[in-house]
Amino acid sequence: MSTARRILPASFRIPLHLAVGLAVTVLVGCVVVALTISAYRGAERSLAAATDEAIAQAATLLDERIGRIYEPADNQLRLLSHAGFGRARTLEQRLALLPLAREVLAGNAIVQAVYAGYPNGDFILFRPLHTAALATRFAAPPDADMLVQTIERDEDGAITGLYHFFGRDDDLLEARDLPEYVFDPRERPWYAAAQRTRETILTEPYLFFTTRVPGVTMARRSVDGAAVVGLDAEFAQLTAHLDQLRMTASGELAIVDGAGTVIAHHDAMRMLIPDTGDRFRLANIGELRSKVLDQAFVLEPGATGRHVVHERGRDWYVVRLPLDPIGSLRLAALLAIPEDEIFADARRIVTAQLAIALAIFLAAVPLGLWLTHHSVSSLRRIAEDTRALEAFDFGERPAVLSHITEVDQLGNATARLRRTISDFLDTSVALSVERDVEKVLETILATVLEATRANGGAIYRVGDGRILERVRVHGADDTVDAALPARVAIDGDGLLATAAAGQTTEVEAVDGDMRVATPLINRDGELVGAIVAWLPLLIGQQASRGDTRVGFVEALSSSAAVAIETSELIAAQKRLLEAFIELIASAIDAKSPYTGSHCQRVPALTKMIAEAAHETRQGPLAGFHLGEDDREALHIAAWLHDCGKITTPEHVVDKATKLECIYDRIHEIRMRFEVLKRDAHINALEARLAGEDAQAVAARLETTLAEIDEEFAFVAACNRGGESMDDAAVERLRRIAARTWKRTIDDRLGISREEEELRAPYPPQPLPAEESLLADLPWHRVERPESERIAEDNPWGFAMEVPRHRFDRGELHNLSVRRGTLTDEDRYIINHHIVQTIMMLTRLPFPRHLANVPEIAGGHHERMDGRGYPRRLKREDMSVLARAMAVADVFEALTAADRPYKAPKTLSESVAIMARMASDGHLDPDLFALFLDSGIYRSYAERFLDAAQIDEVDVGAMLGLAGLRTV
Repeated sequence: MSTARRILPASFRIPLHLAVGLAVTVLVGCVVVALTISAYRGAERSLAAATDEAIAQAATLLDERIGRIYEPADNQLRLLSHAGFGRARTLEQRLALLPLAREVLAGNAIVQAVYAGYPNGDFILFRPLHTAALATRFAAPPDADMLVQTIERDEDGAITGLYHFFGRDDDLLEARDLPEYVFDPRERPWYAAAQRTRETILTEPYLFFTTRVPGVTMARRSVDGAAVVGLDAEFAQLTAHLDQLRMTASGELAIVDGAGTVIAHHDAMRMLIPDTGDRFRLANIGELRSKVLDQAFVLEPGATGRHVVHERGRDWYVVRLPLDPIGSLRLAALLAIPEDEIFADARRIVTAQLAIALAIFLAAVPLGLWLTHHSVSSLRRIAEDTRALEAFDFGERPAVLSHITEVDQLGNATARLRRTISDFLDTSVALSVERDVEKVLETILATVLEATRANGGAIYRVGDGRILERVRVHGADDTVDAALPARVAIDGDGLLATAAAGQTTEVEAVDGDMRVATPLINRDGELVGAIVAWLPLLIGQQASRGDTRVGFVEALSSSAAVAIETSELIAAQKRLLEAFIELIASAIDAKSPYTGSHCQRVPALTKMIAEAAHETRQGPLAGFHLGEDDREALHIAAWLHDCGKITTPEHVVDKATKLECIYDRIHEIRMRFEVLKRDAHINALEARLAGEDAQAVAARLETTLAEIDEEFAFVAACNRGGESMDDAAVERLRRIAARTWKRTIDDRLGISREEEELRAPYPPQPLPAEESLLADLPWHRVERPESERIAEDNPWGFAMEVPRHRFDRGELHNLSVRRGTLTDEDRYIINHHIVQTIMMLTRLPFPRHLANVPEIAGGHHERMDGRGYPRRLKREDMSVLARAMAVADVFEALTAADRPYKAPKTLSESVAIMARMASDGHLDPDLFALFLDSGIYRSYAERFLDAAQIDEVDVGAMLGLAGLRTV
C-alpha cells in the first residue's frame, strides 16, 4: 500500500529564510513597541520616585549642613565660656585673649565676630578684617588683620571706647578713641537671654549691622557667671548650598523660620528688603514674590504625598520639609519643582524608543532573510572547517556563528577545538617569555591536560641529586595524586624514571588510560624536569607513541624546557644583581665605621613604611598602591641609596676632629707649642746668663709655660668639635694664632709633587722664618676645577651651592668651625655623595619597570619645603617611596648605636626630633603620621635598637608637636 505525498502548490510555498525573516520581523516589532511603552511608564514612575527620594535626601543634607554650621560654633562658644572671659577684669587681661579669639575665628568660617559683655557694661569684640571692605569701613592701618573693639565704664558711668588694630603677629598697630560710642551690652537681647540660662541661646535671624549678611547671635554665660560670651554666626554658607540642591534649572528653594522669615534662598539678592535709611532687612516669605513658595509655606509641616499647584502656565510639585531645630530656632525648607522638567527625561526616552522601534521594524524584514541565508551558509563553512582540522590545518579562521541552536553549537564546538589547539601553540610561545617559574609550570601542566583532554597529570622538576620532585599535580580524584609519587629517582623503576633516564617519551596502557611520560630537556641537552599525562584510550585504541596527542605533549615539552631554563636564568640573574647590590652596600658600610650598618637598616625600614602605606585604606595615602615592580625598584633603590659614598674620601667621612685630614694635624700644632715652650726655657736661661734675678726669671718662665699649656689645651678642645662655638672662642683662637714661632728648615723639602704645585705661585720665605702659631696659608686652599662645578642646566636638575674651594685646610679656618668638625667644603664633599648616587644610578641601563630607581634613591636628602639637596625638590615633586626613604634615613641616623662620633638617641628623643622636622617642612607629615600610627617605629626598634634605647613614645603628643593632630 503506497502513501501519496502531499505537495503544496508553488504559490503556497516560500523559502525558509523568507518565512523566518518575516516571523522574526513581526515578533521583534511587537516586542519593541511593548518595551517602549513599558520603558516610558517605568521611567516616569522611576523619576517620580527618584524625585521623592532626592527631596528626602535634600532635607537630610540640609539638616546635616545646618548642623555643620551650628554645632562647631556652639562647641567653640562652650569652650569660650570656659576660657577666662569672666576672669578678665582689666583691658589688658581681655586683650590677652586675642590669640584664643583668633584661633576660634580662624577655625570656623561662619563666625564673623567673638565678643563678651560684662555686668558693669564693659564690652570687648574681636572681628577679623578678612576683606578689603571691612578694612575700609573701619579705616584700618595697612597691615591690620584684626579689630578689637572695647568699651570700659568707670564707677561714675563714664565710657571709654577704643578700636585696637592688631597685625598678624598679634602686635598692636594702632589704638583709636571712639568718643561717641555708647553701646551697652546689657541692653542687648542676647545678653539678657543668656543671663537667664546656662545653655546656649540664639537670637532670631537678622542682618548683621556691620557685614549686611544674614545670621544669628549665639550667646552663653561664662562658667563663673561674670560675663556673657557671644558670637555672630552667618548663614552665607547655607545660601551657597541651596543653589547646589536645586533639582532642576527652574526649581526654587528657600529656608524659613516659623514666622516665615527667609534666612536662605538660592537667589541671595531676593532675601534683602530695603529698610529705613540705607539699611536692609530679611524678606518675609510673601515678599519673595513667589506664589509657588507661598503655597509650599502654607502646607502642613511634614505633609506627605505629592502636592501639585498650577502657576505661571505650568504644574509645580511643592513640598514643605521640617528641618532639625537649631537650639530654639525652628526651620523649614520650601521646595518647588516644575513637573515638566522632572519628566523631561521620560519624554526624551519615549521619543528615542519610538525612533529605535521604527528603525528595528524597517530592518526586521531584510534581517530575517539574511539570518536564514546565513544559517545555511554557516553549515557549509562548518564542513570546510572540519575538513581543515582533519588535515591538521590549525590556522586562524573566522568564527562560524548562527542563530539556529544546533548549527551554532556545531560551529562553537569546531571553533573551540580550533581555539584549543591554537591556544596550545600560543602557550608554547608565551612560556618562553614568562619570568615566574611557578607560573610557567602551572601553565605547562594546565595546557597539556586541556589540549589532550587528559584525566590527570603532573609535572616534575630535577631536584638535588638524581631526583625528580613533583611540583604540580591535577586530577579528577585522589587516584591521580596517589598514583603519581612526590619524588622519583631517575635511576629507579617505573614509567617516569625510565623516560627521564633515557630522555625519551615513554607510553604505556593502564586500566583504560594511556600514560605518557615526557622528559623536559633544555638547550644544553640537560634534564630539567618531566611531564606525566593520563590520556583516555578511545574504543579499540592501543597505547602508541604514534598517537597525535603524544605528539602534542612532546611539542610542548621542548618549549616548556626552554621556558623553565629561561625563567631560572632570569631568577639567577636577579639573585646575582641583588647580591651585587648588597655587596656594594656592605662595602660602603665597611668603608667607614661612622656609617655602621646604615645601608642595611635603611632598606628594611623603608620597606616597612612602604608596605604600611600600601595597606592603609584611609587618609591621604589611601590611594597609594605598591606593585611587585614597585617593590623590586624600592629594594634596589634602598640598598643603593648611598652608593655614591664610594667616591667620598675616607678622611672627610671619618673626620672626627677639625684638623684631621689623612691624619690629625693637632700633632703638628702640639709640636709648635712644644717649640714655644723650648723657646721660653731658652729665653729664661739667656736671661739668667745676662744677670737677671733667678727667682724672677723662674716665675716668669712658670707663668709663660702655664699660659702655653692652657692655650694648647684650649686649641685641642676646639679641635674636638661640639654643638656650638661662640664668638669669644673664635676671637681667642685668633689671638693664639697671632703667636709666632721660628722655623729654620726649608718647608719645601720632601713634599709631594701636588703640594709643590700648590706652593709654586708663592716664593719661599728666607730662613729663619717667623711663622704664625696657627696659619691659614694660601696653599691650604685648593681651587675647585671647572669639571667639578654644577652647571645650572645640568641634566639631573641639581641645584646645590658649590663652594669655591675644593679643599680649605687652613688651620684657623678649620678650628673656627662653629658646630661639629666639618667645614663648608667638607660638608659639600659629604653631601656630594647623593649627587654621585644619582649620576651613577642614572647611567645604569635599568629596565623600564625599574626606571624610577634613581628618583627613589636620590631623594632622601630632599626636604618637603624645597630646601633640601641636591635638587631642591618639593613634596609634590617626589614619589611616595622617595619620601618614605627620607623618613627612614633620618630615623636610622638618629637611633644608630654604631656611630663613634655620637651617642645613640632613645626612641622618644628620635621621634620628637622627627616631629619637629615634619612640622618645619623637612619630612613628609603624612608618612610621619603613618610611621607612628602603624607602630613601625616600635617594630623597628625591637628589631634593631639596643634595649636601653627603647622607651615609651606618646604618639598623640608627637603628632601634635608635628602639627598633625590636636593633643
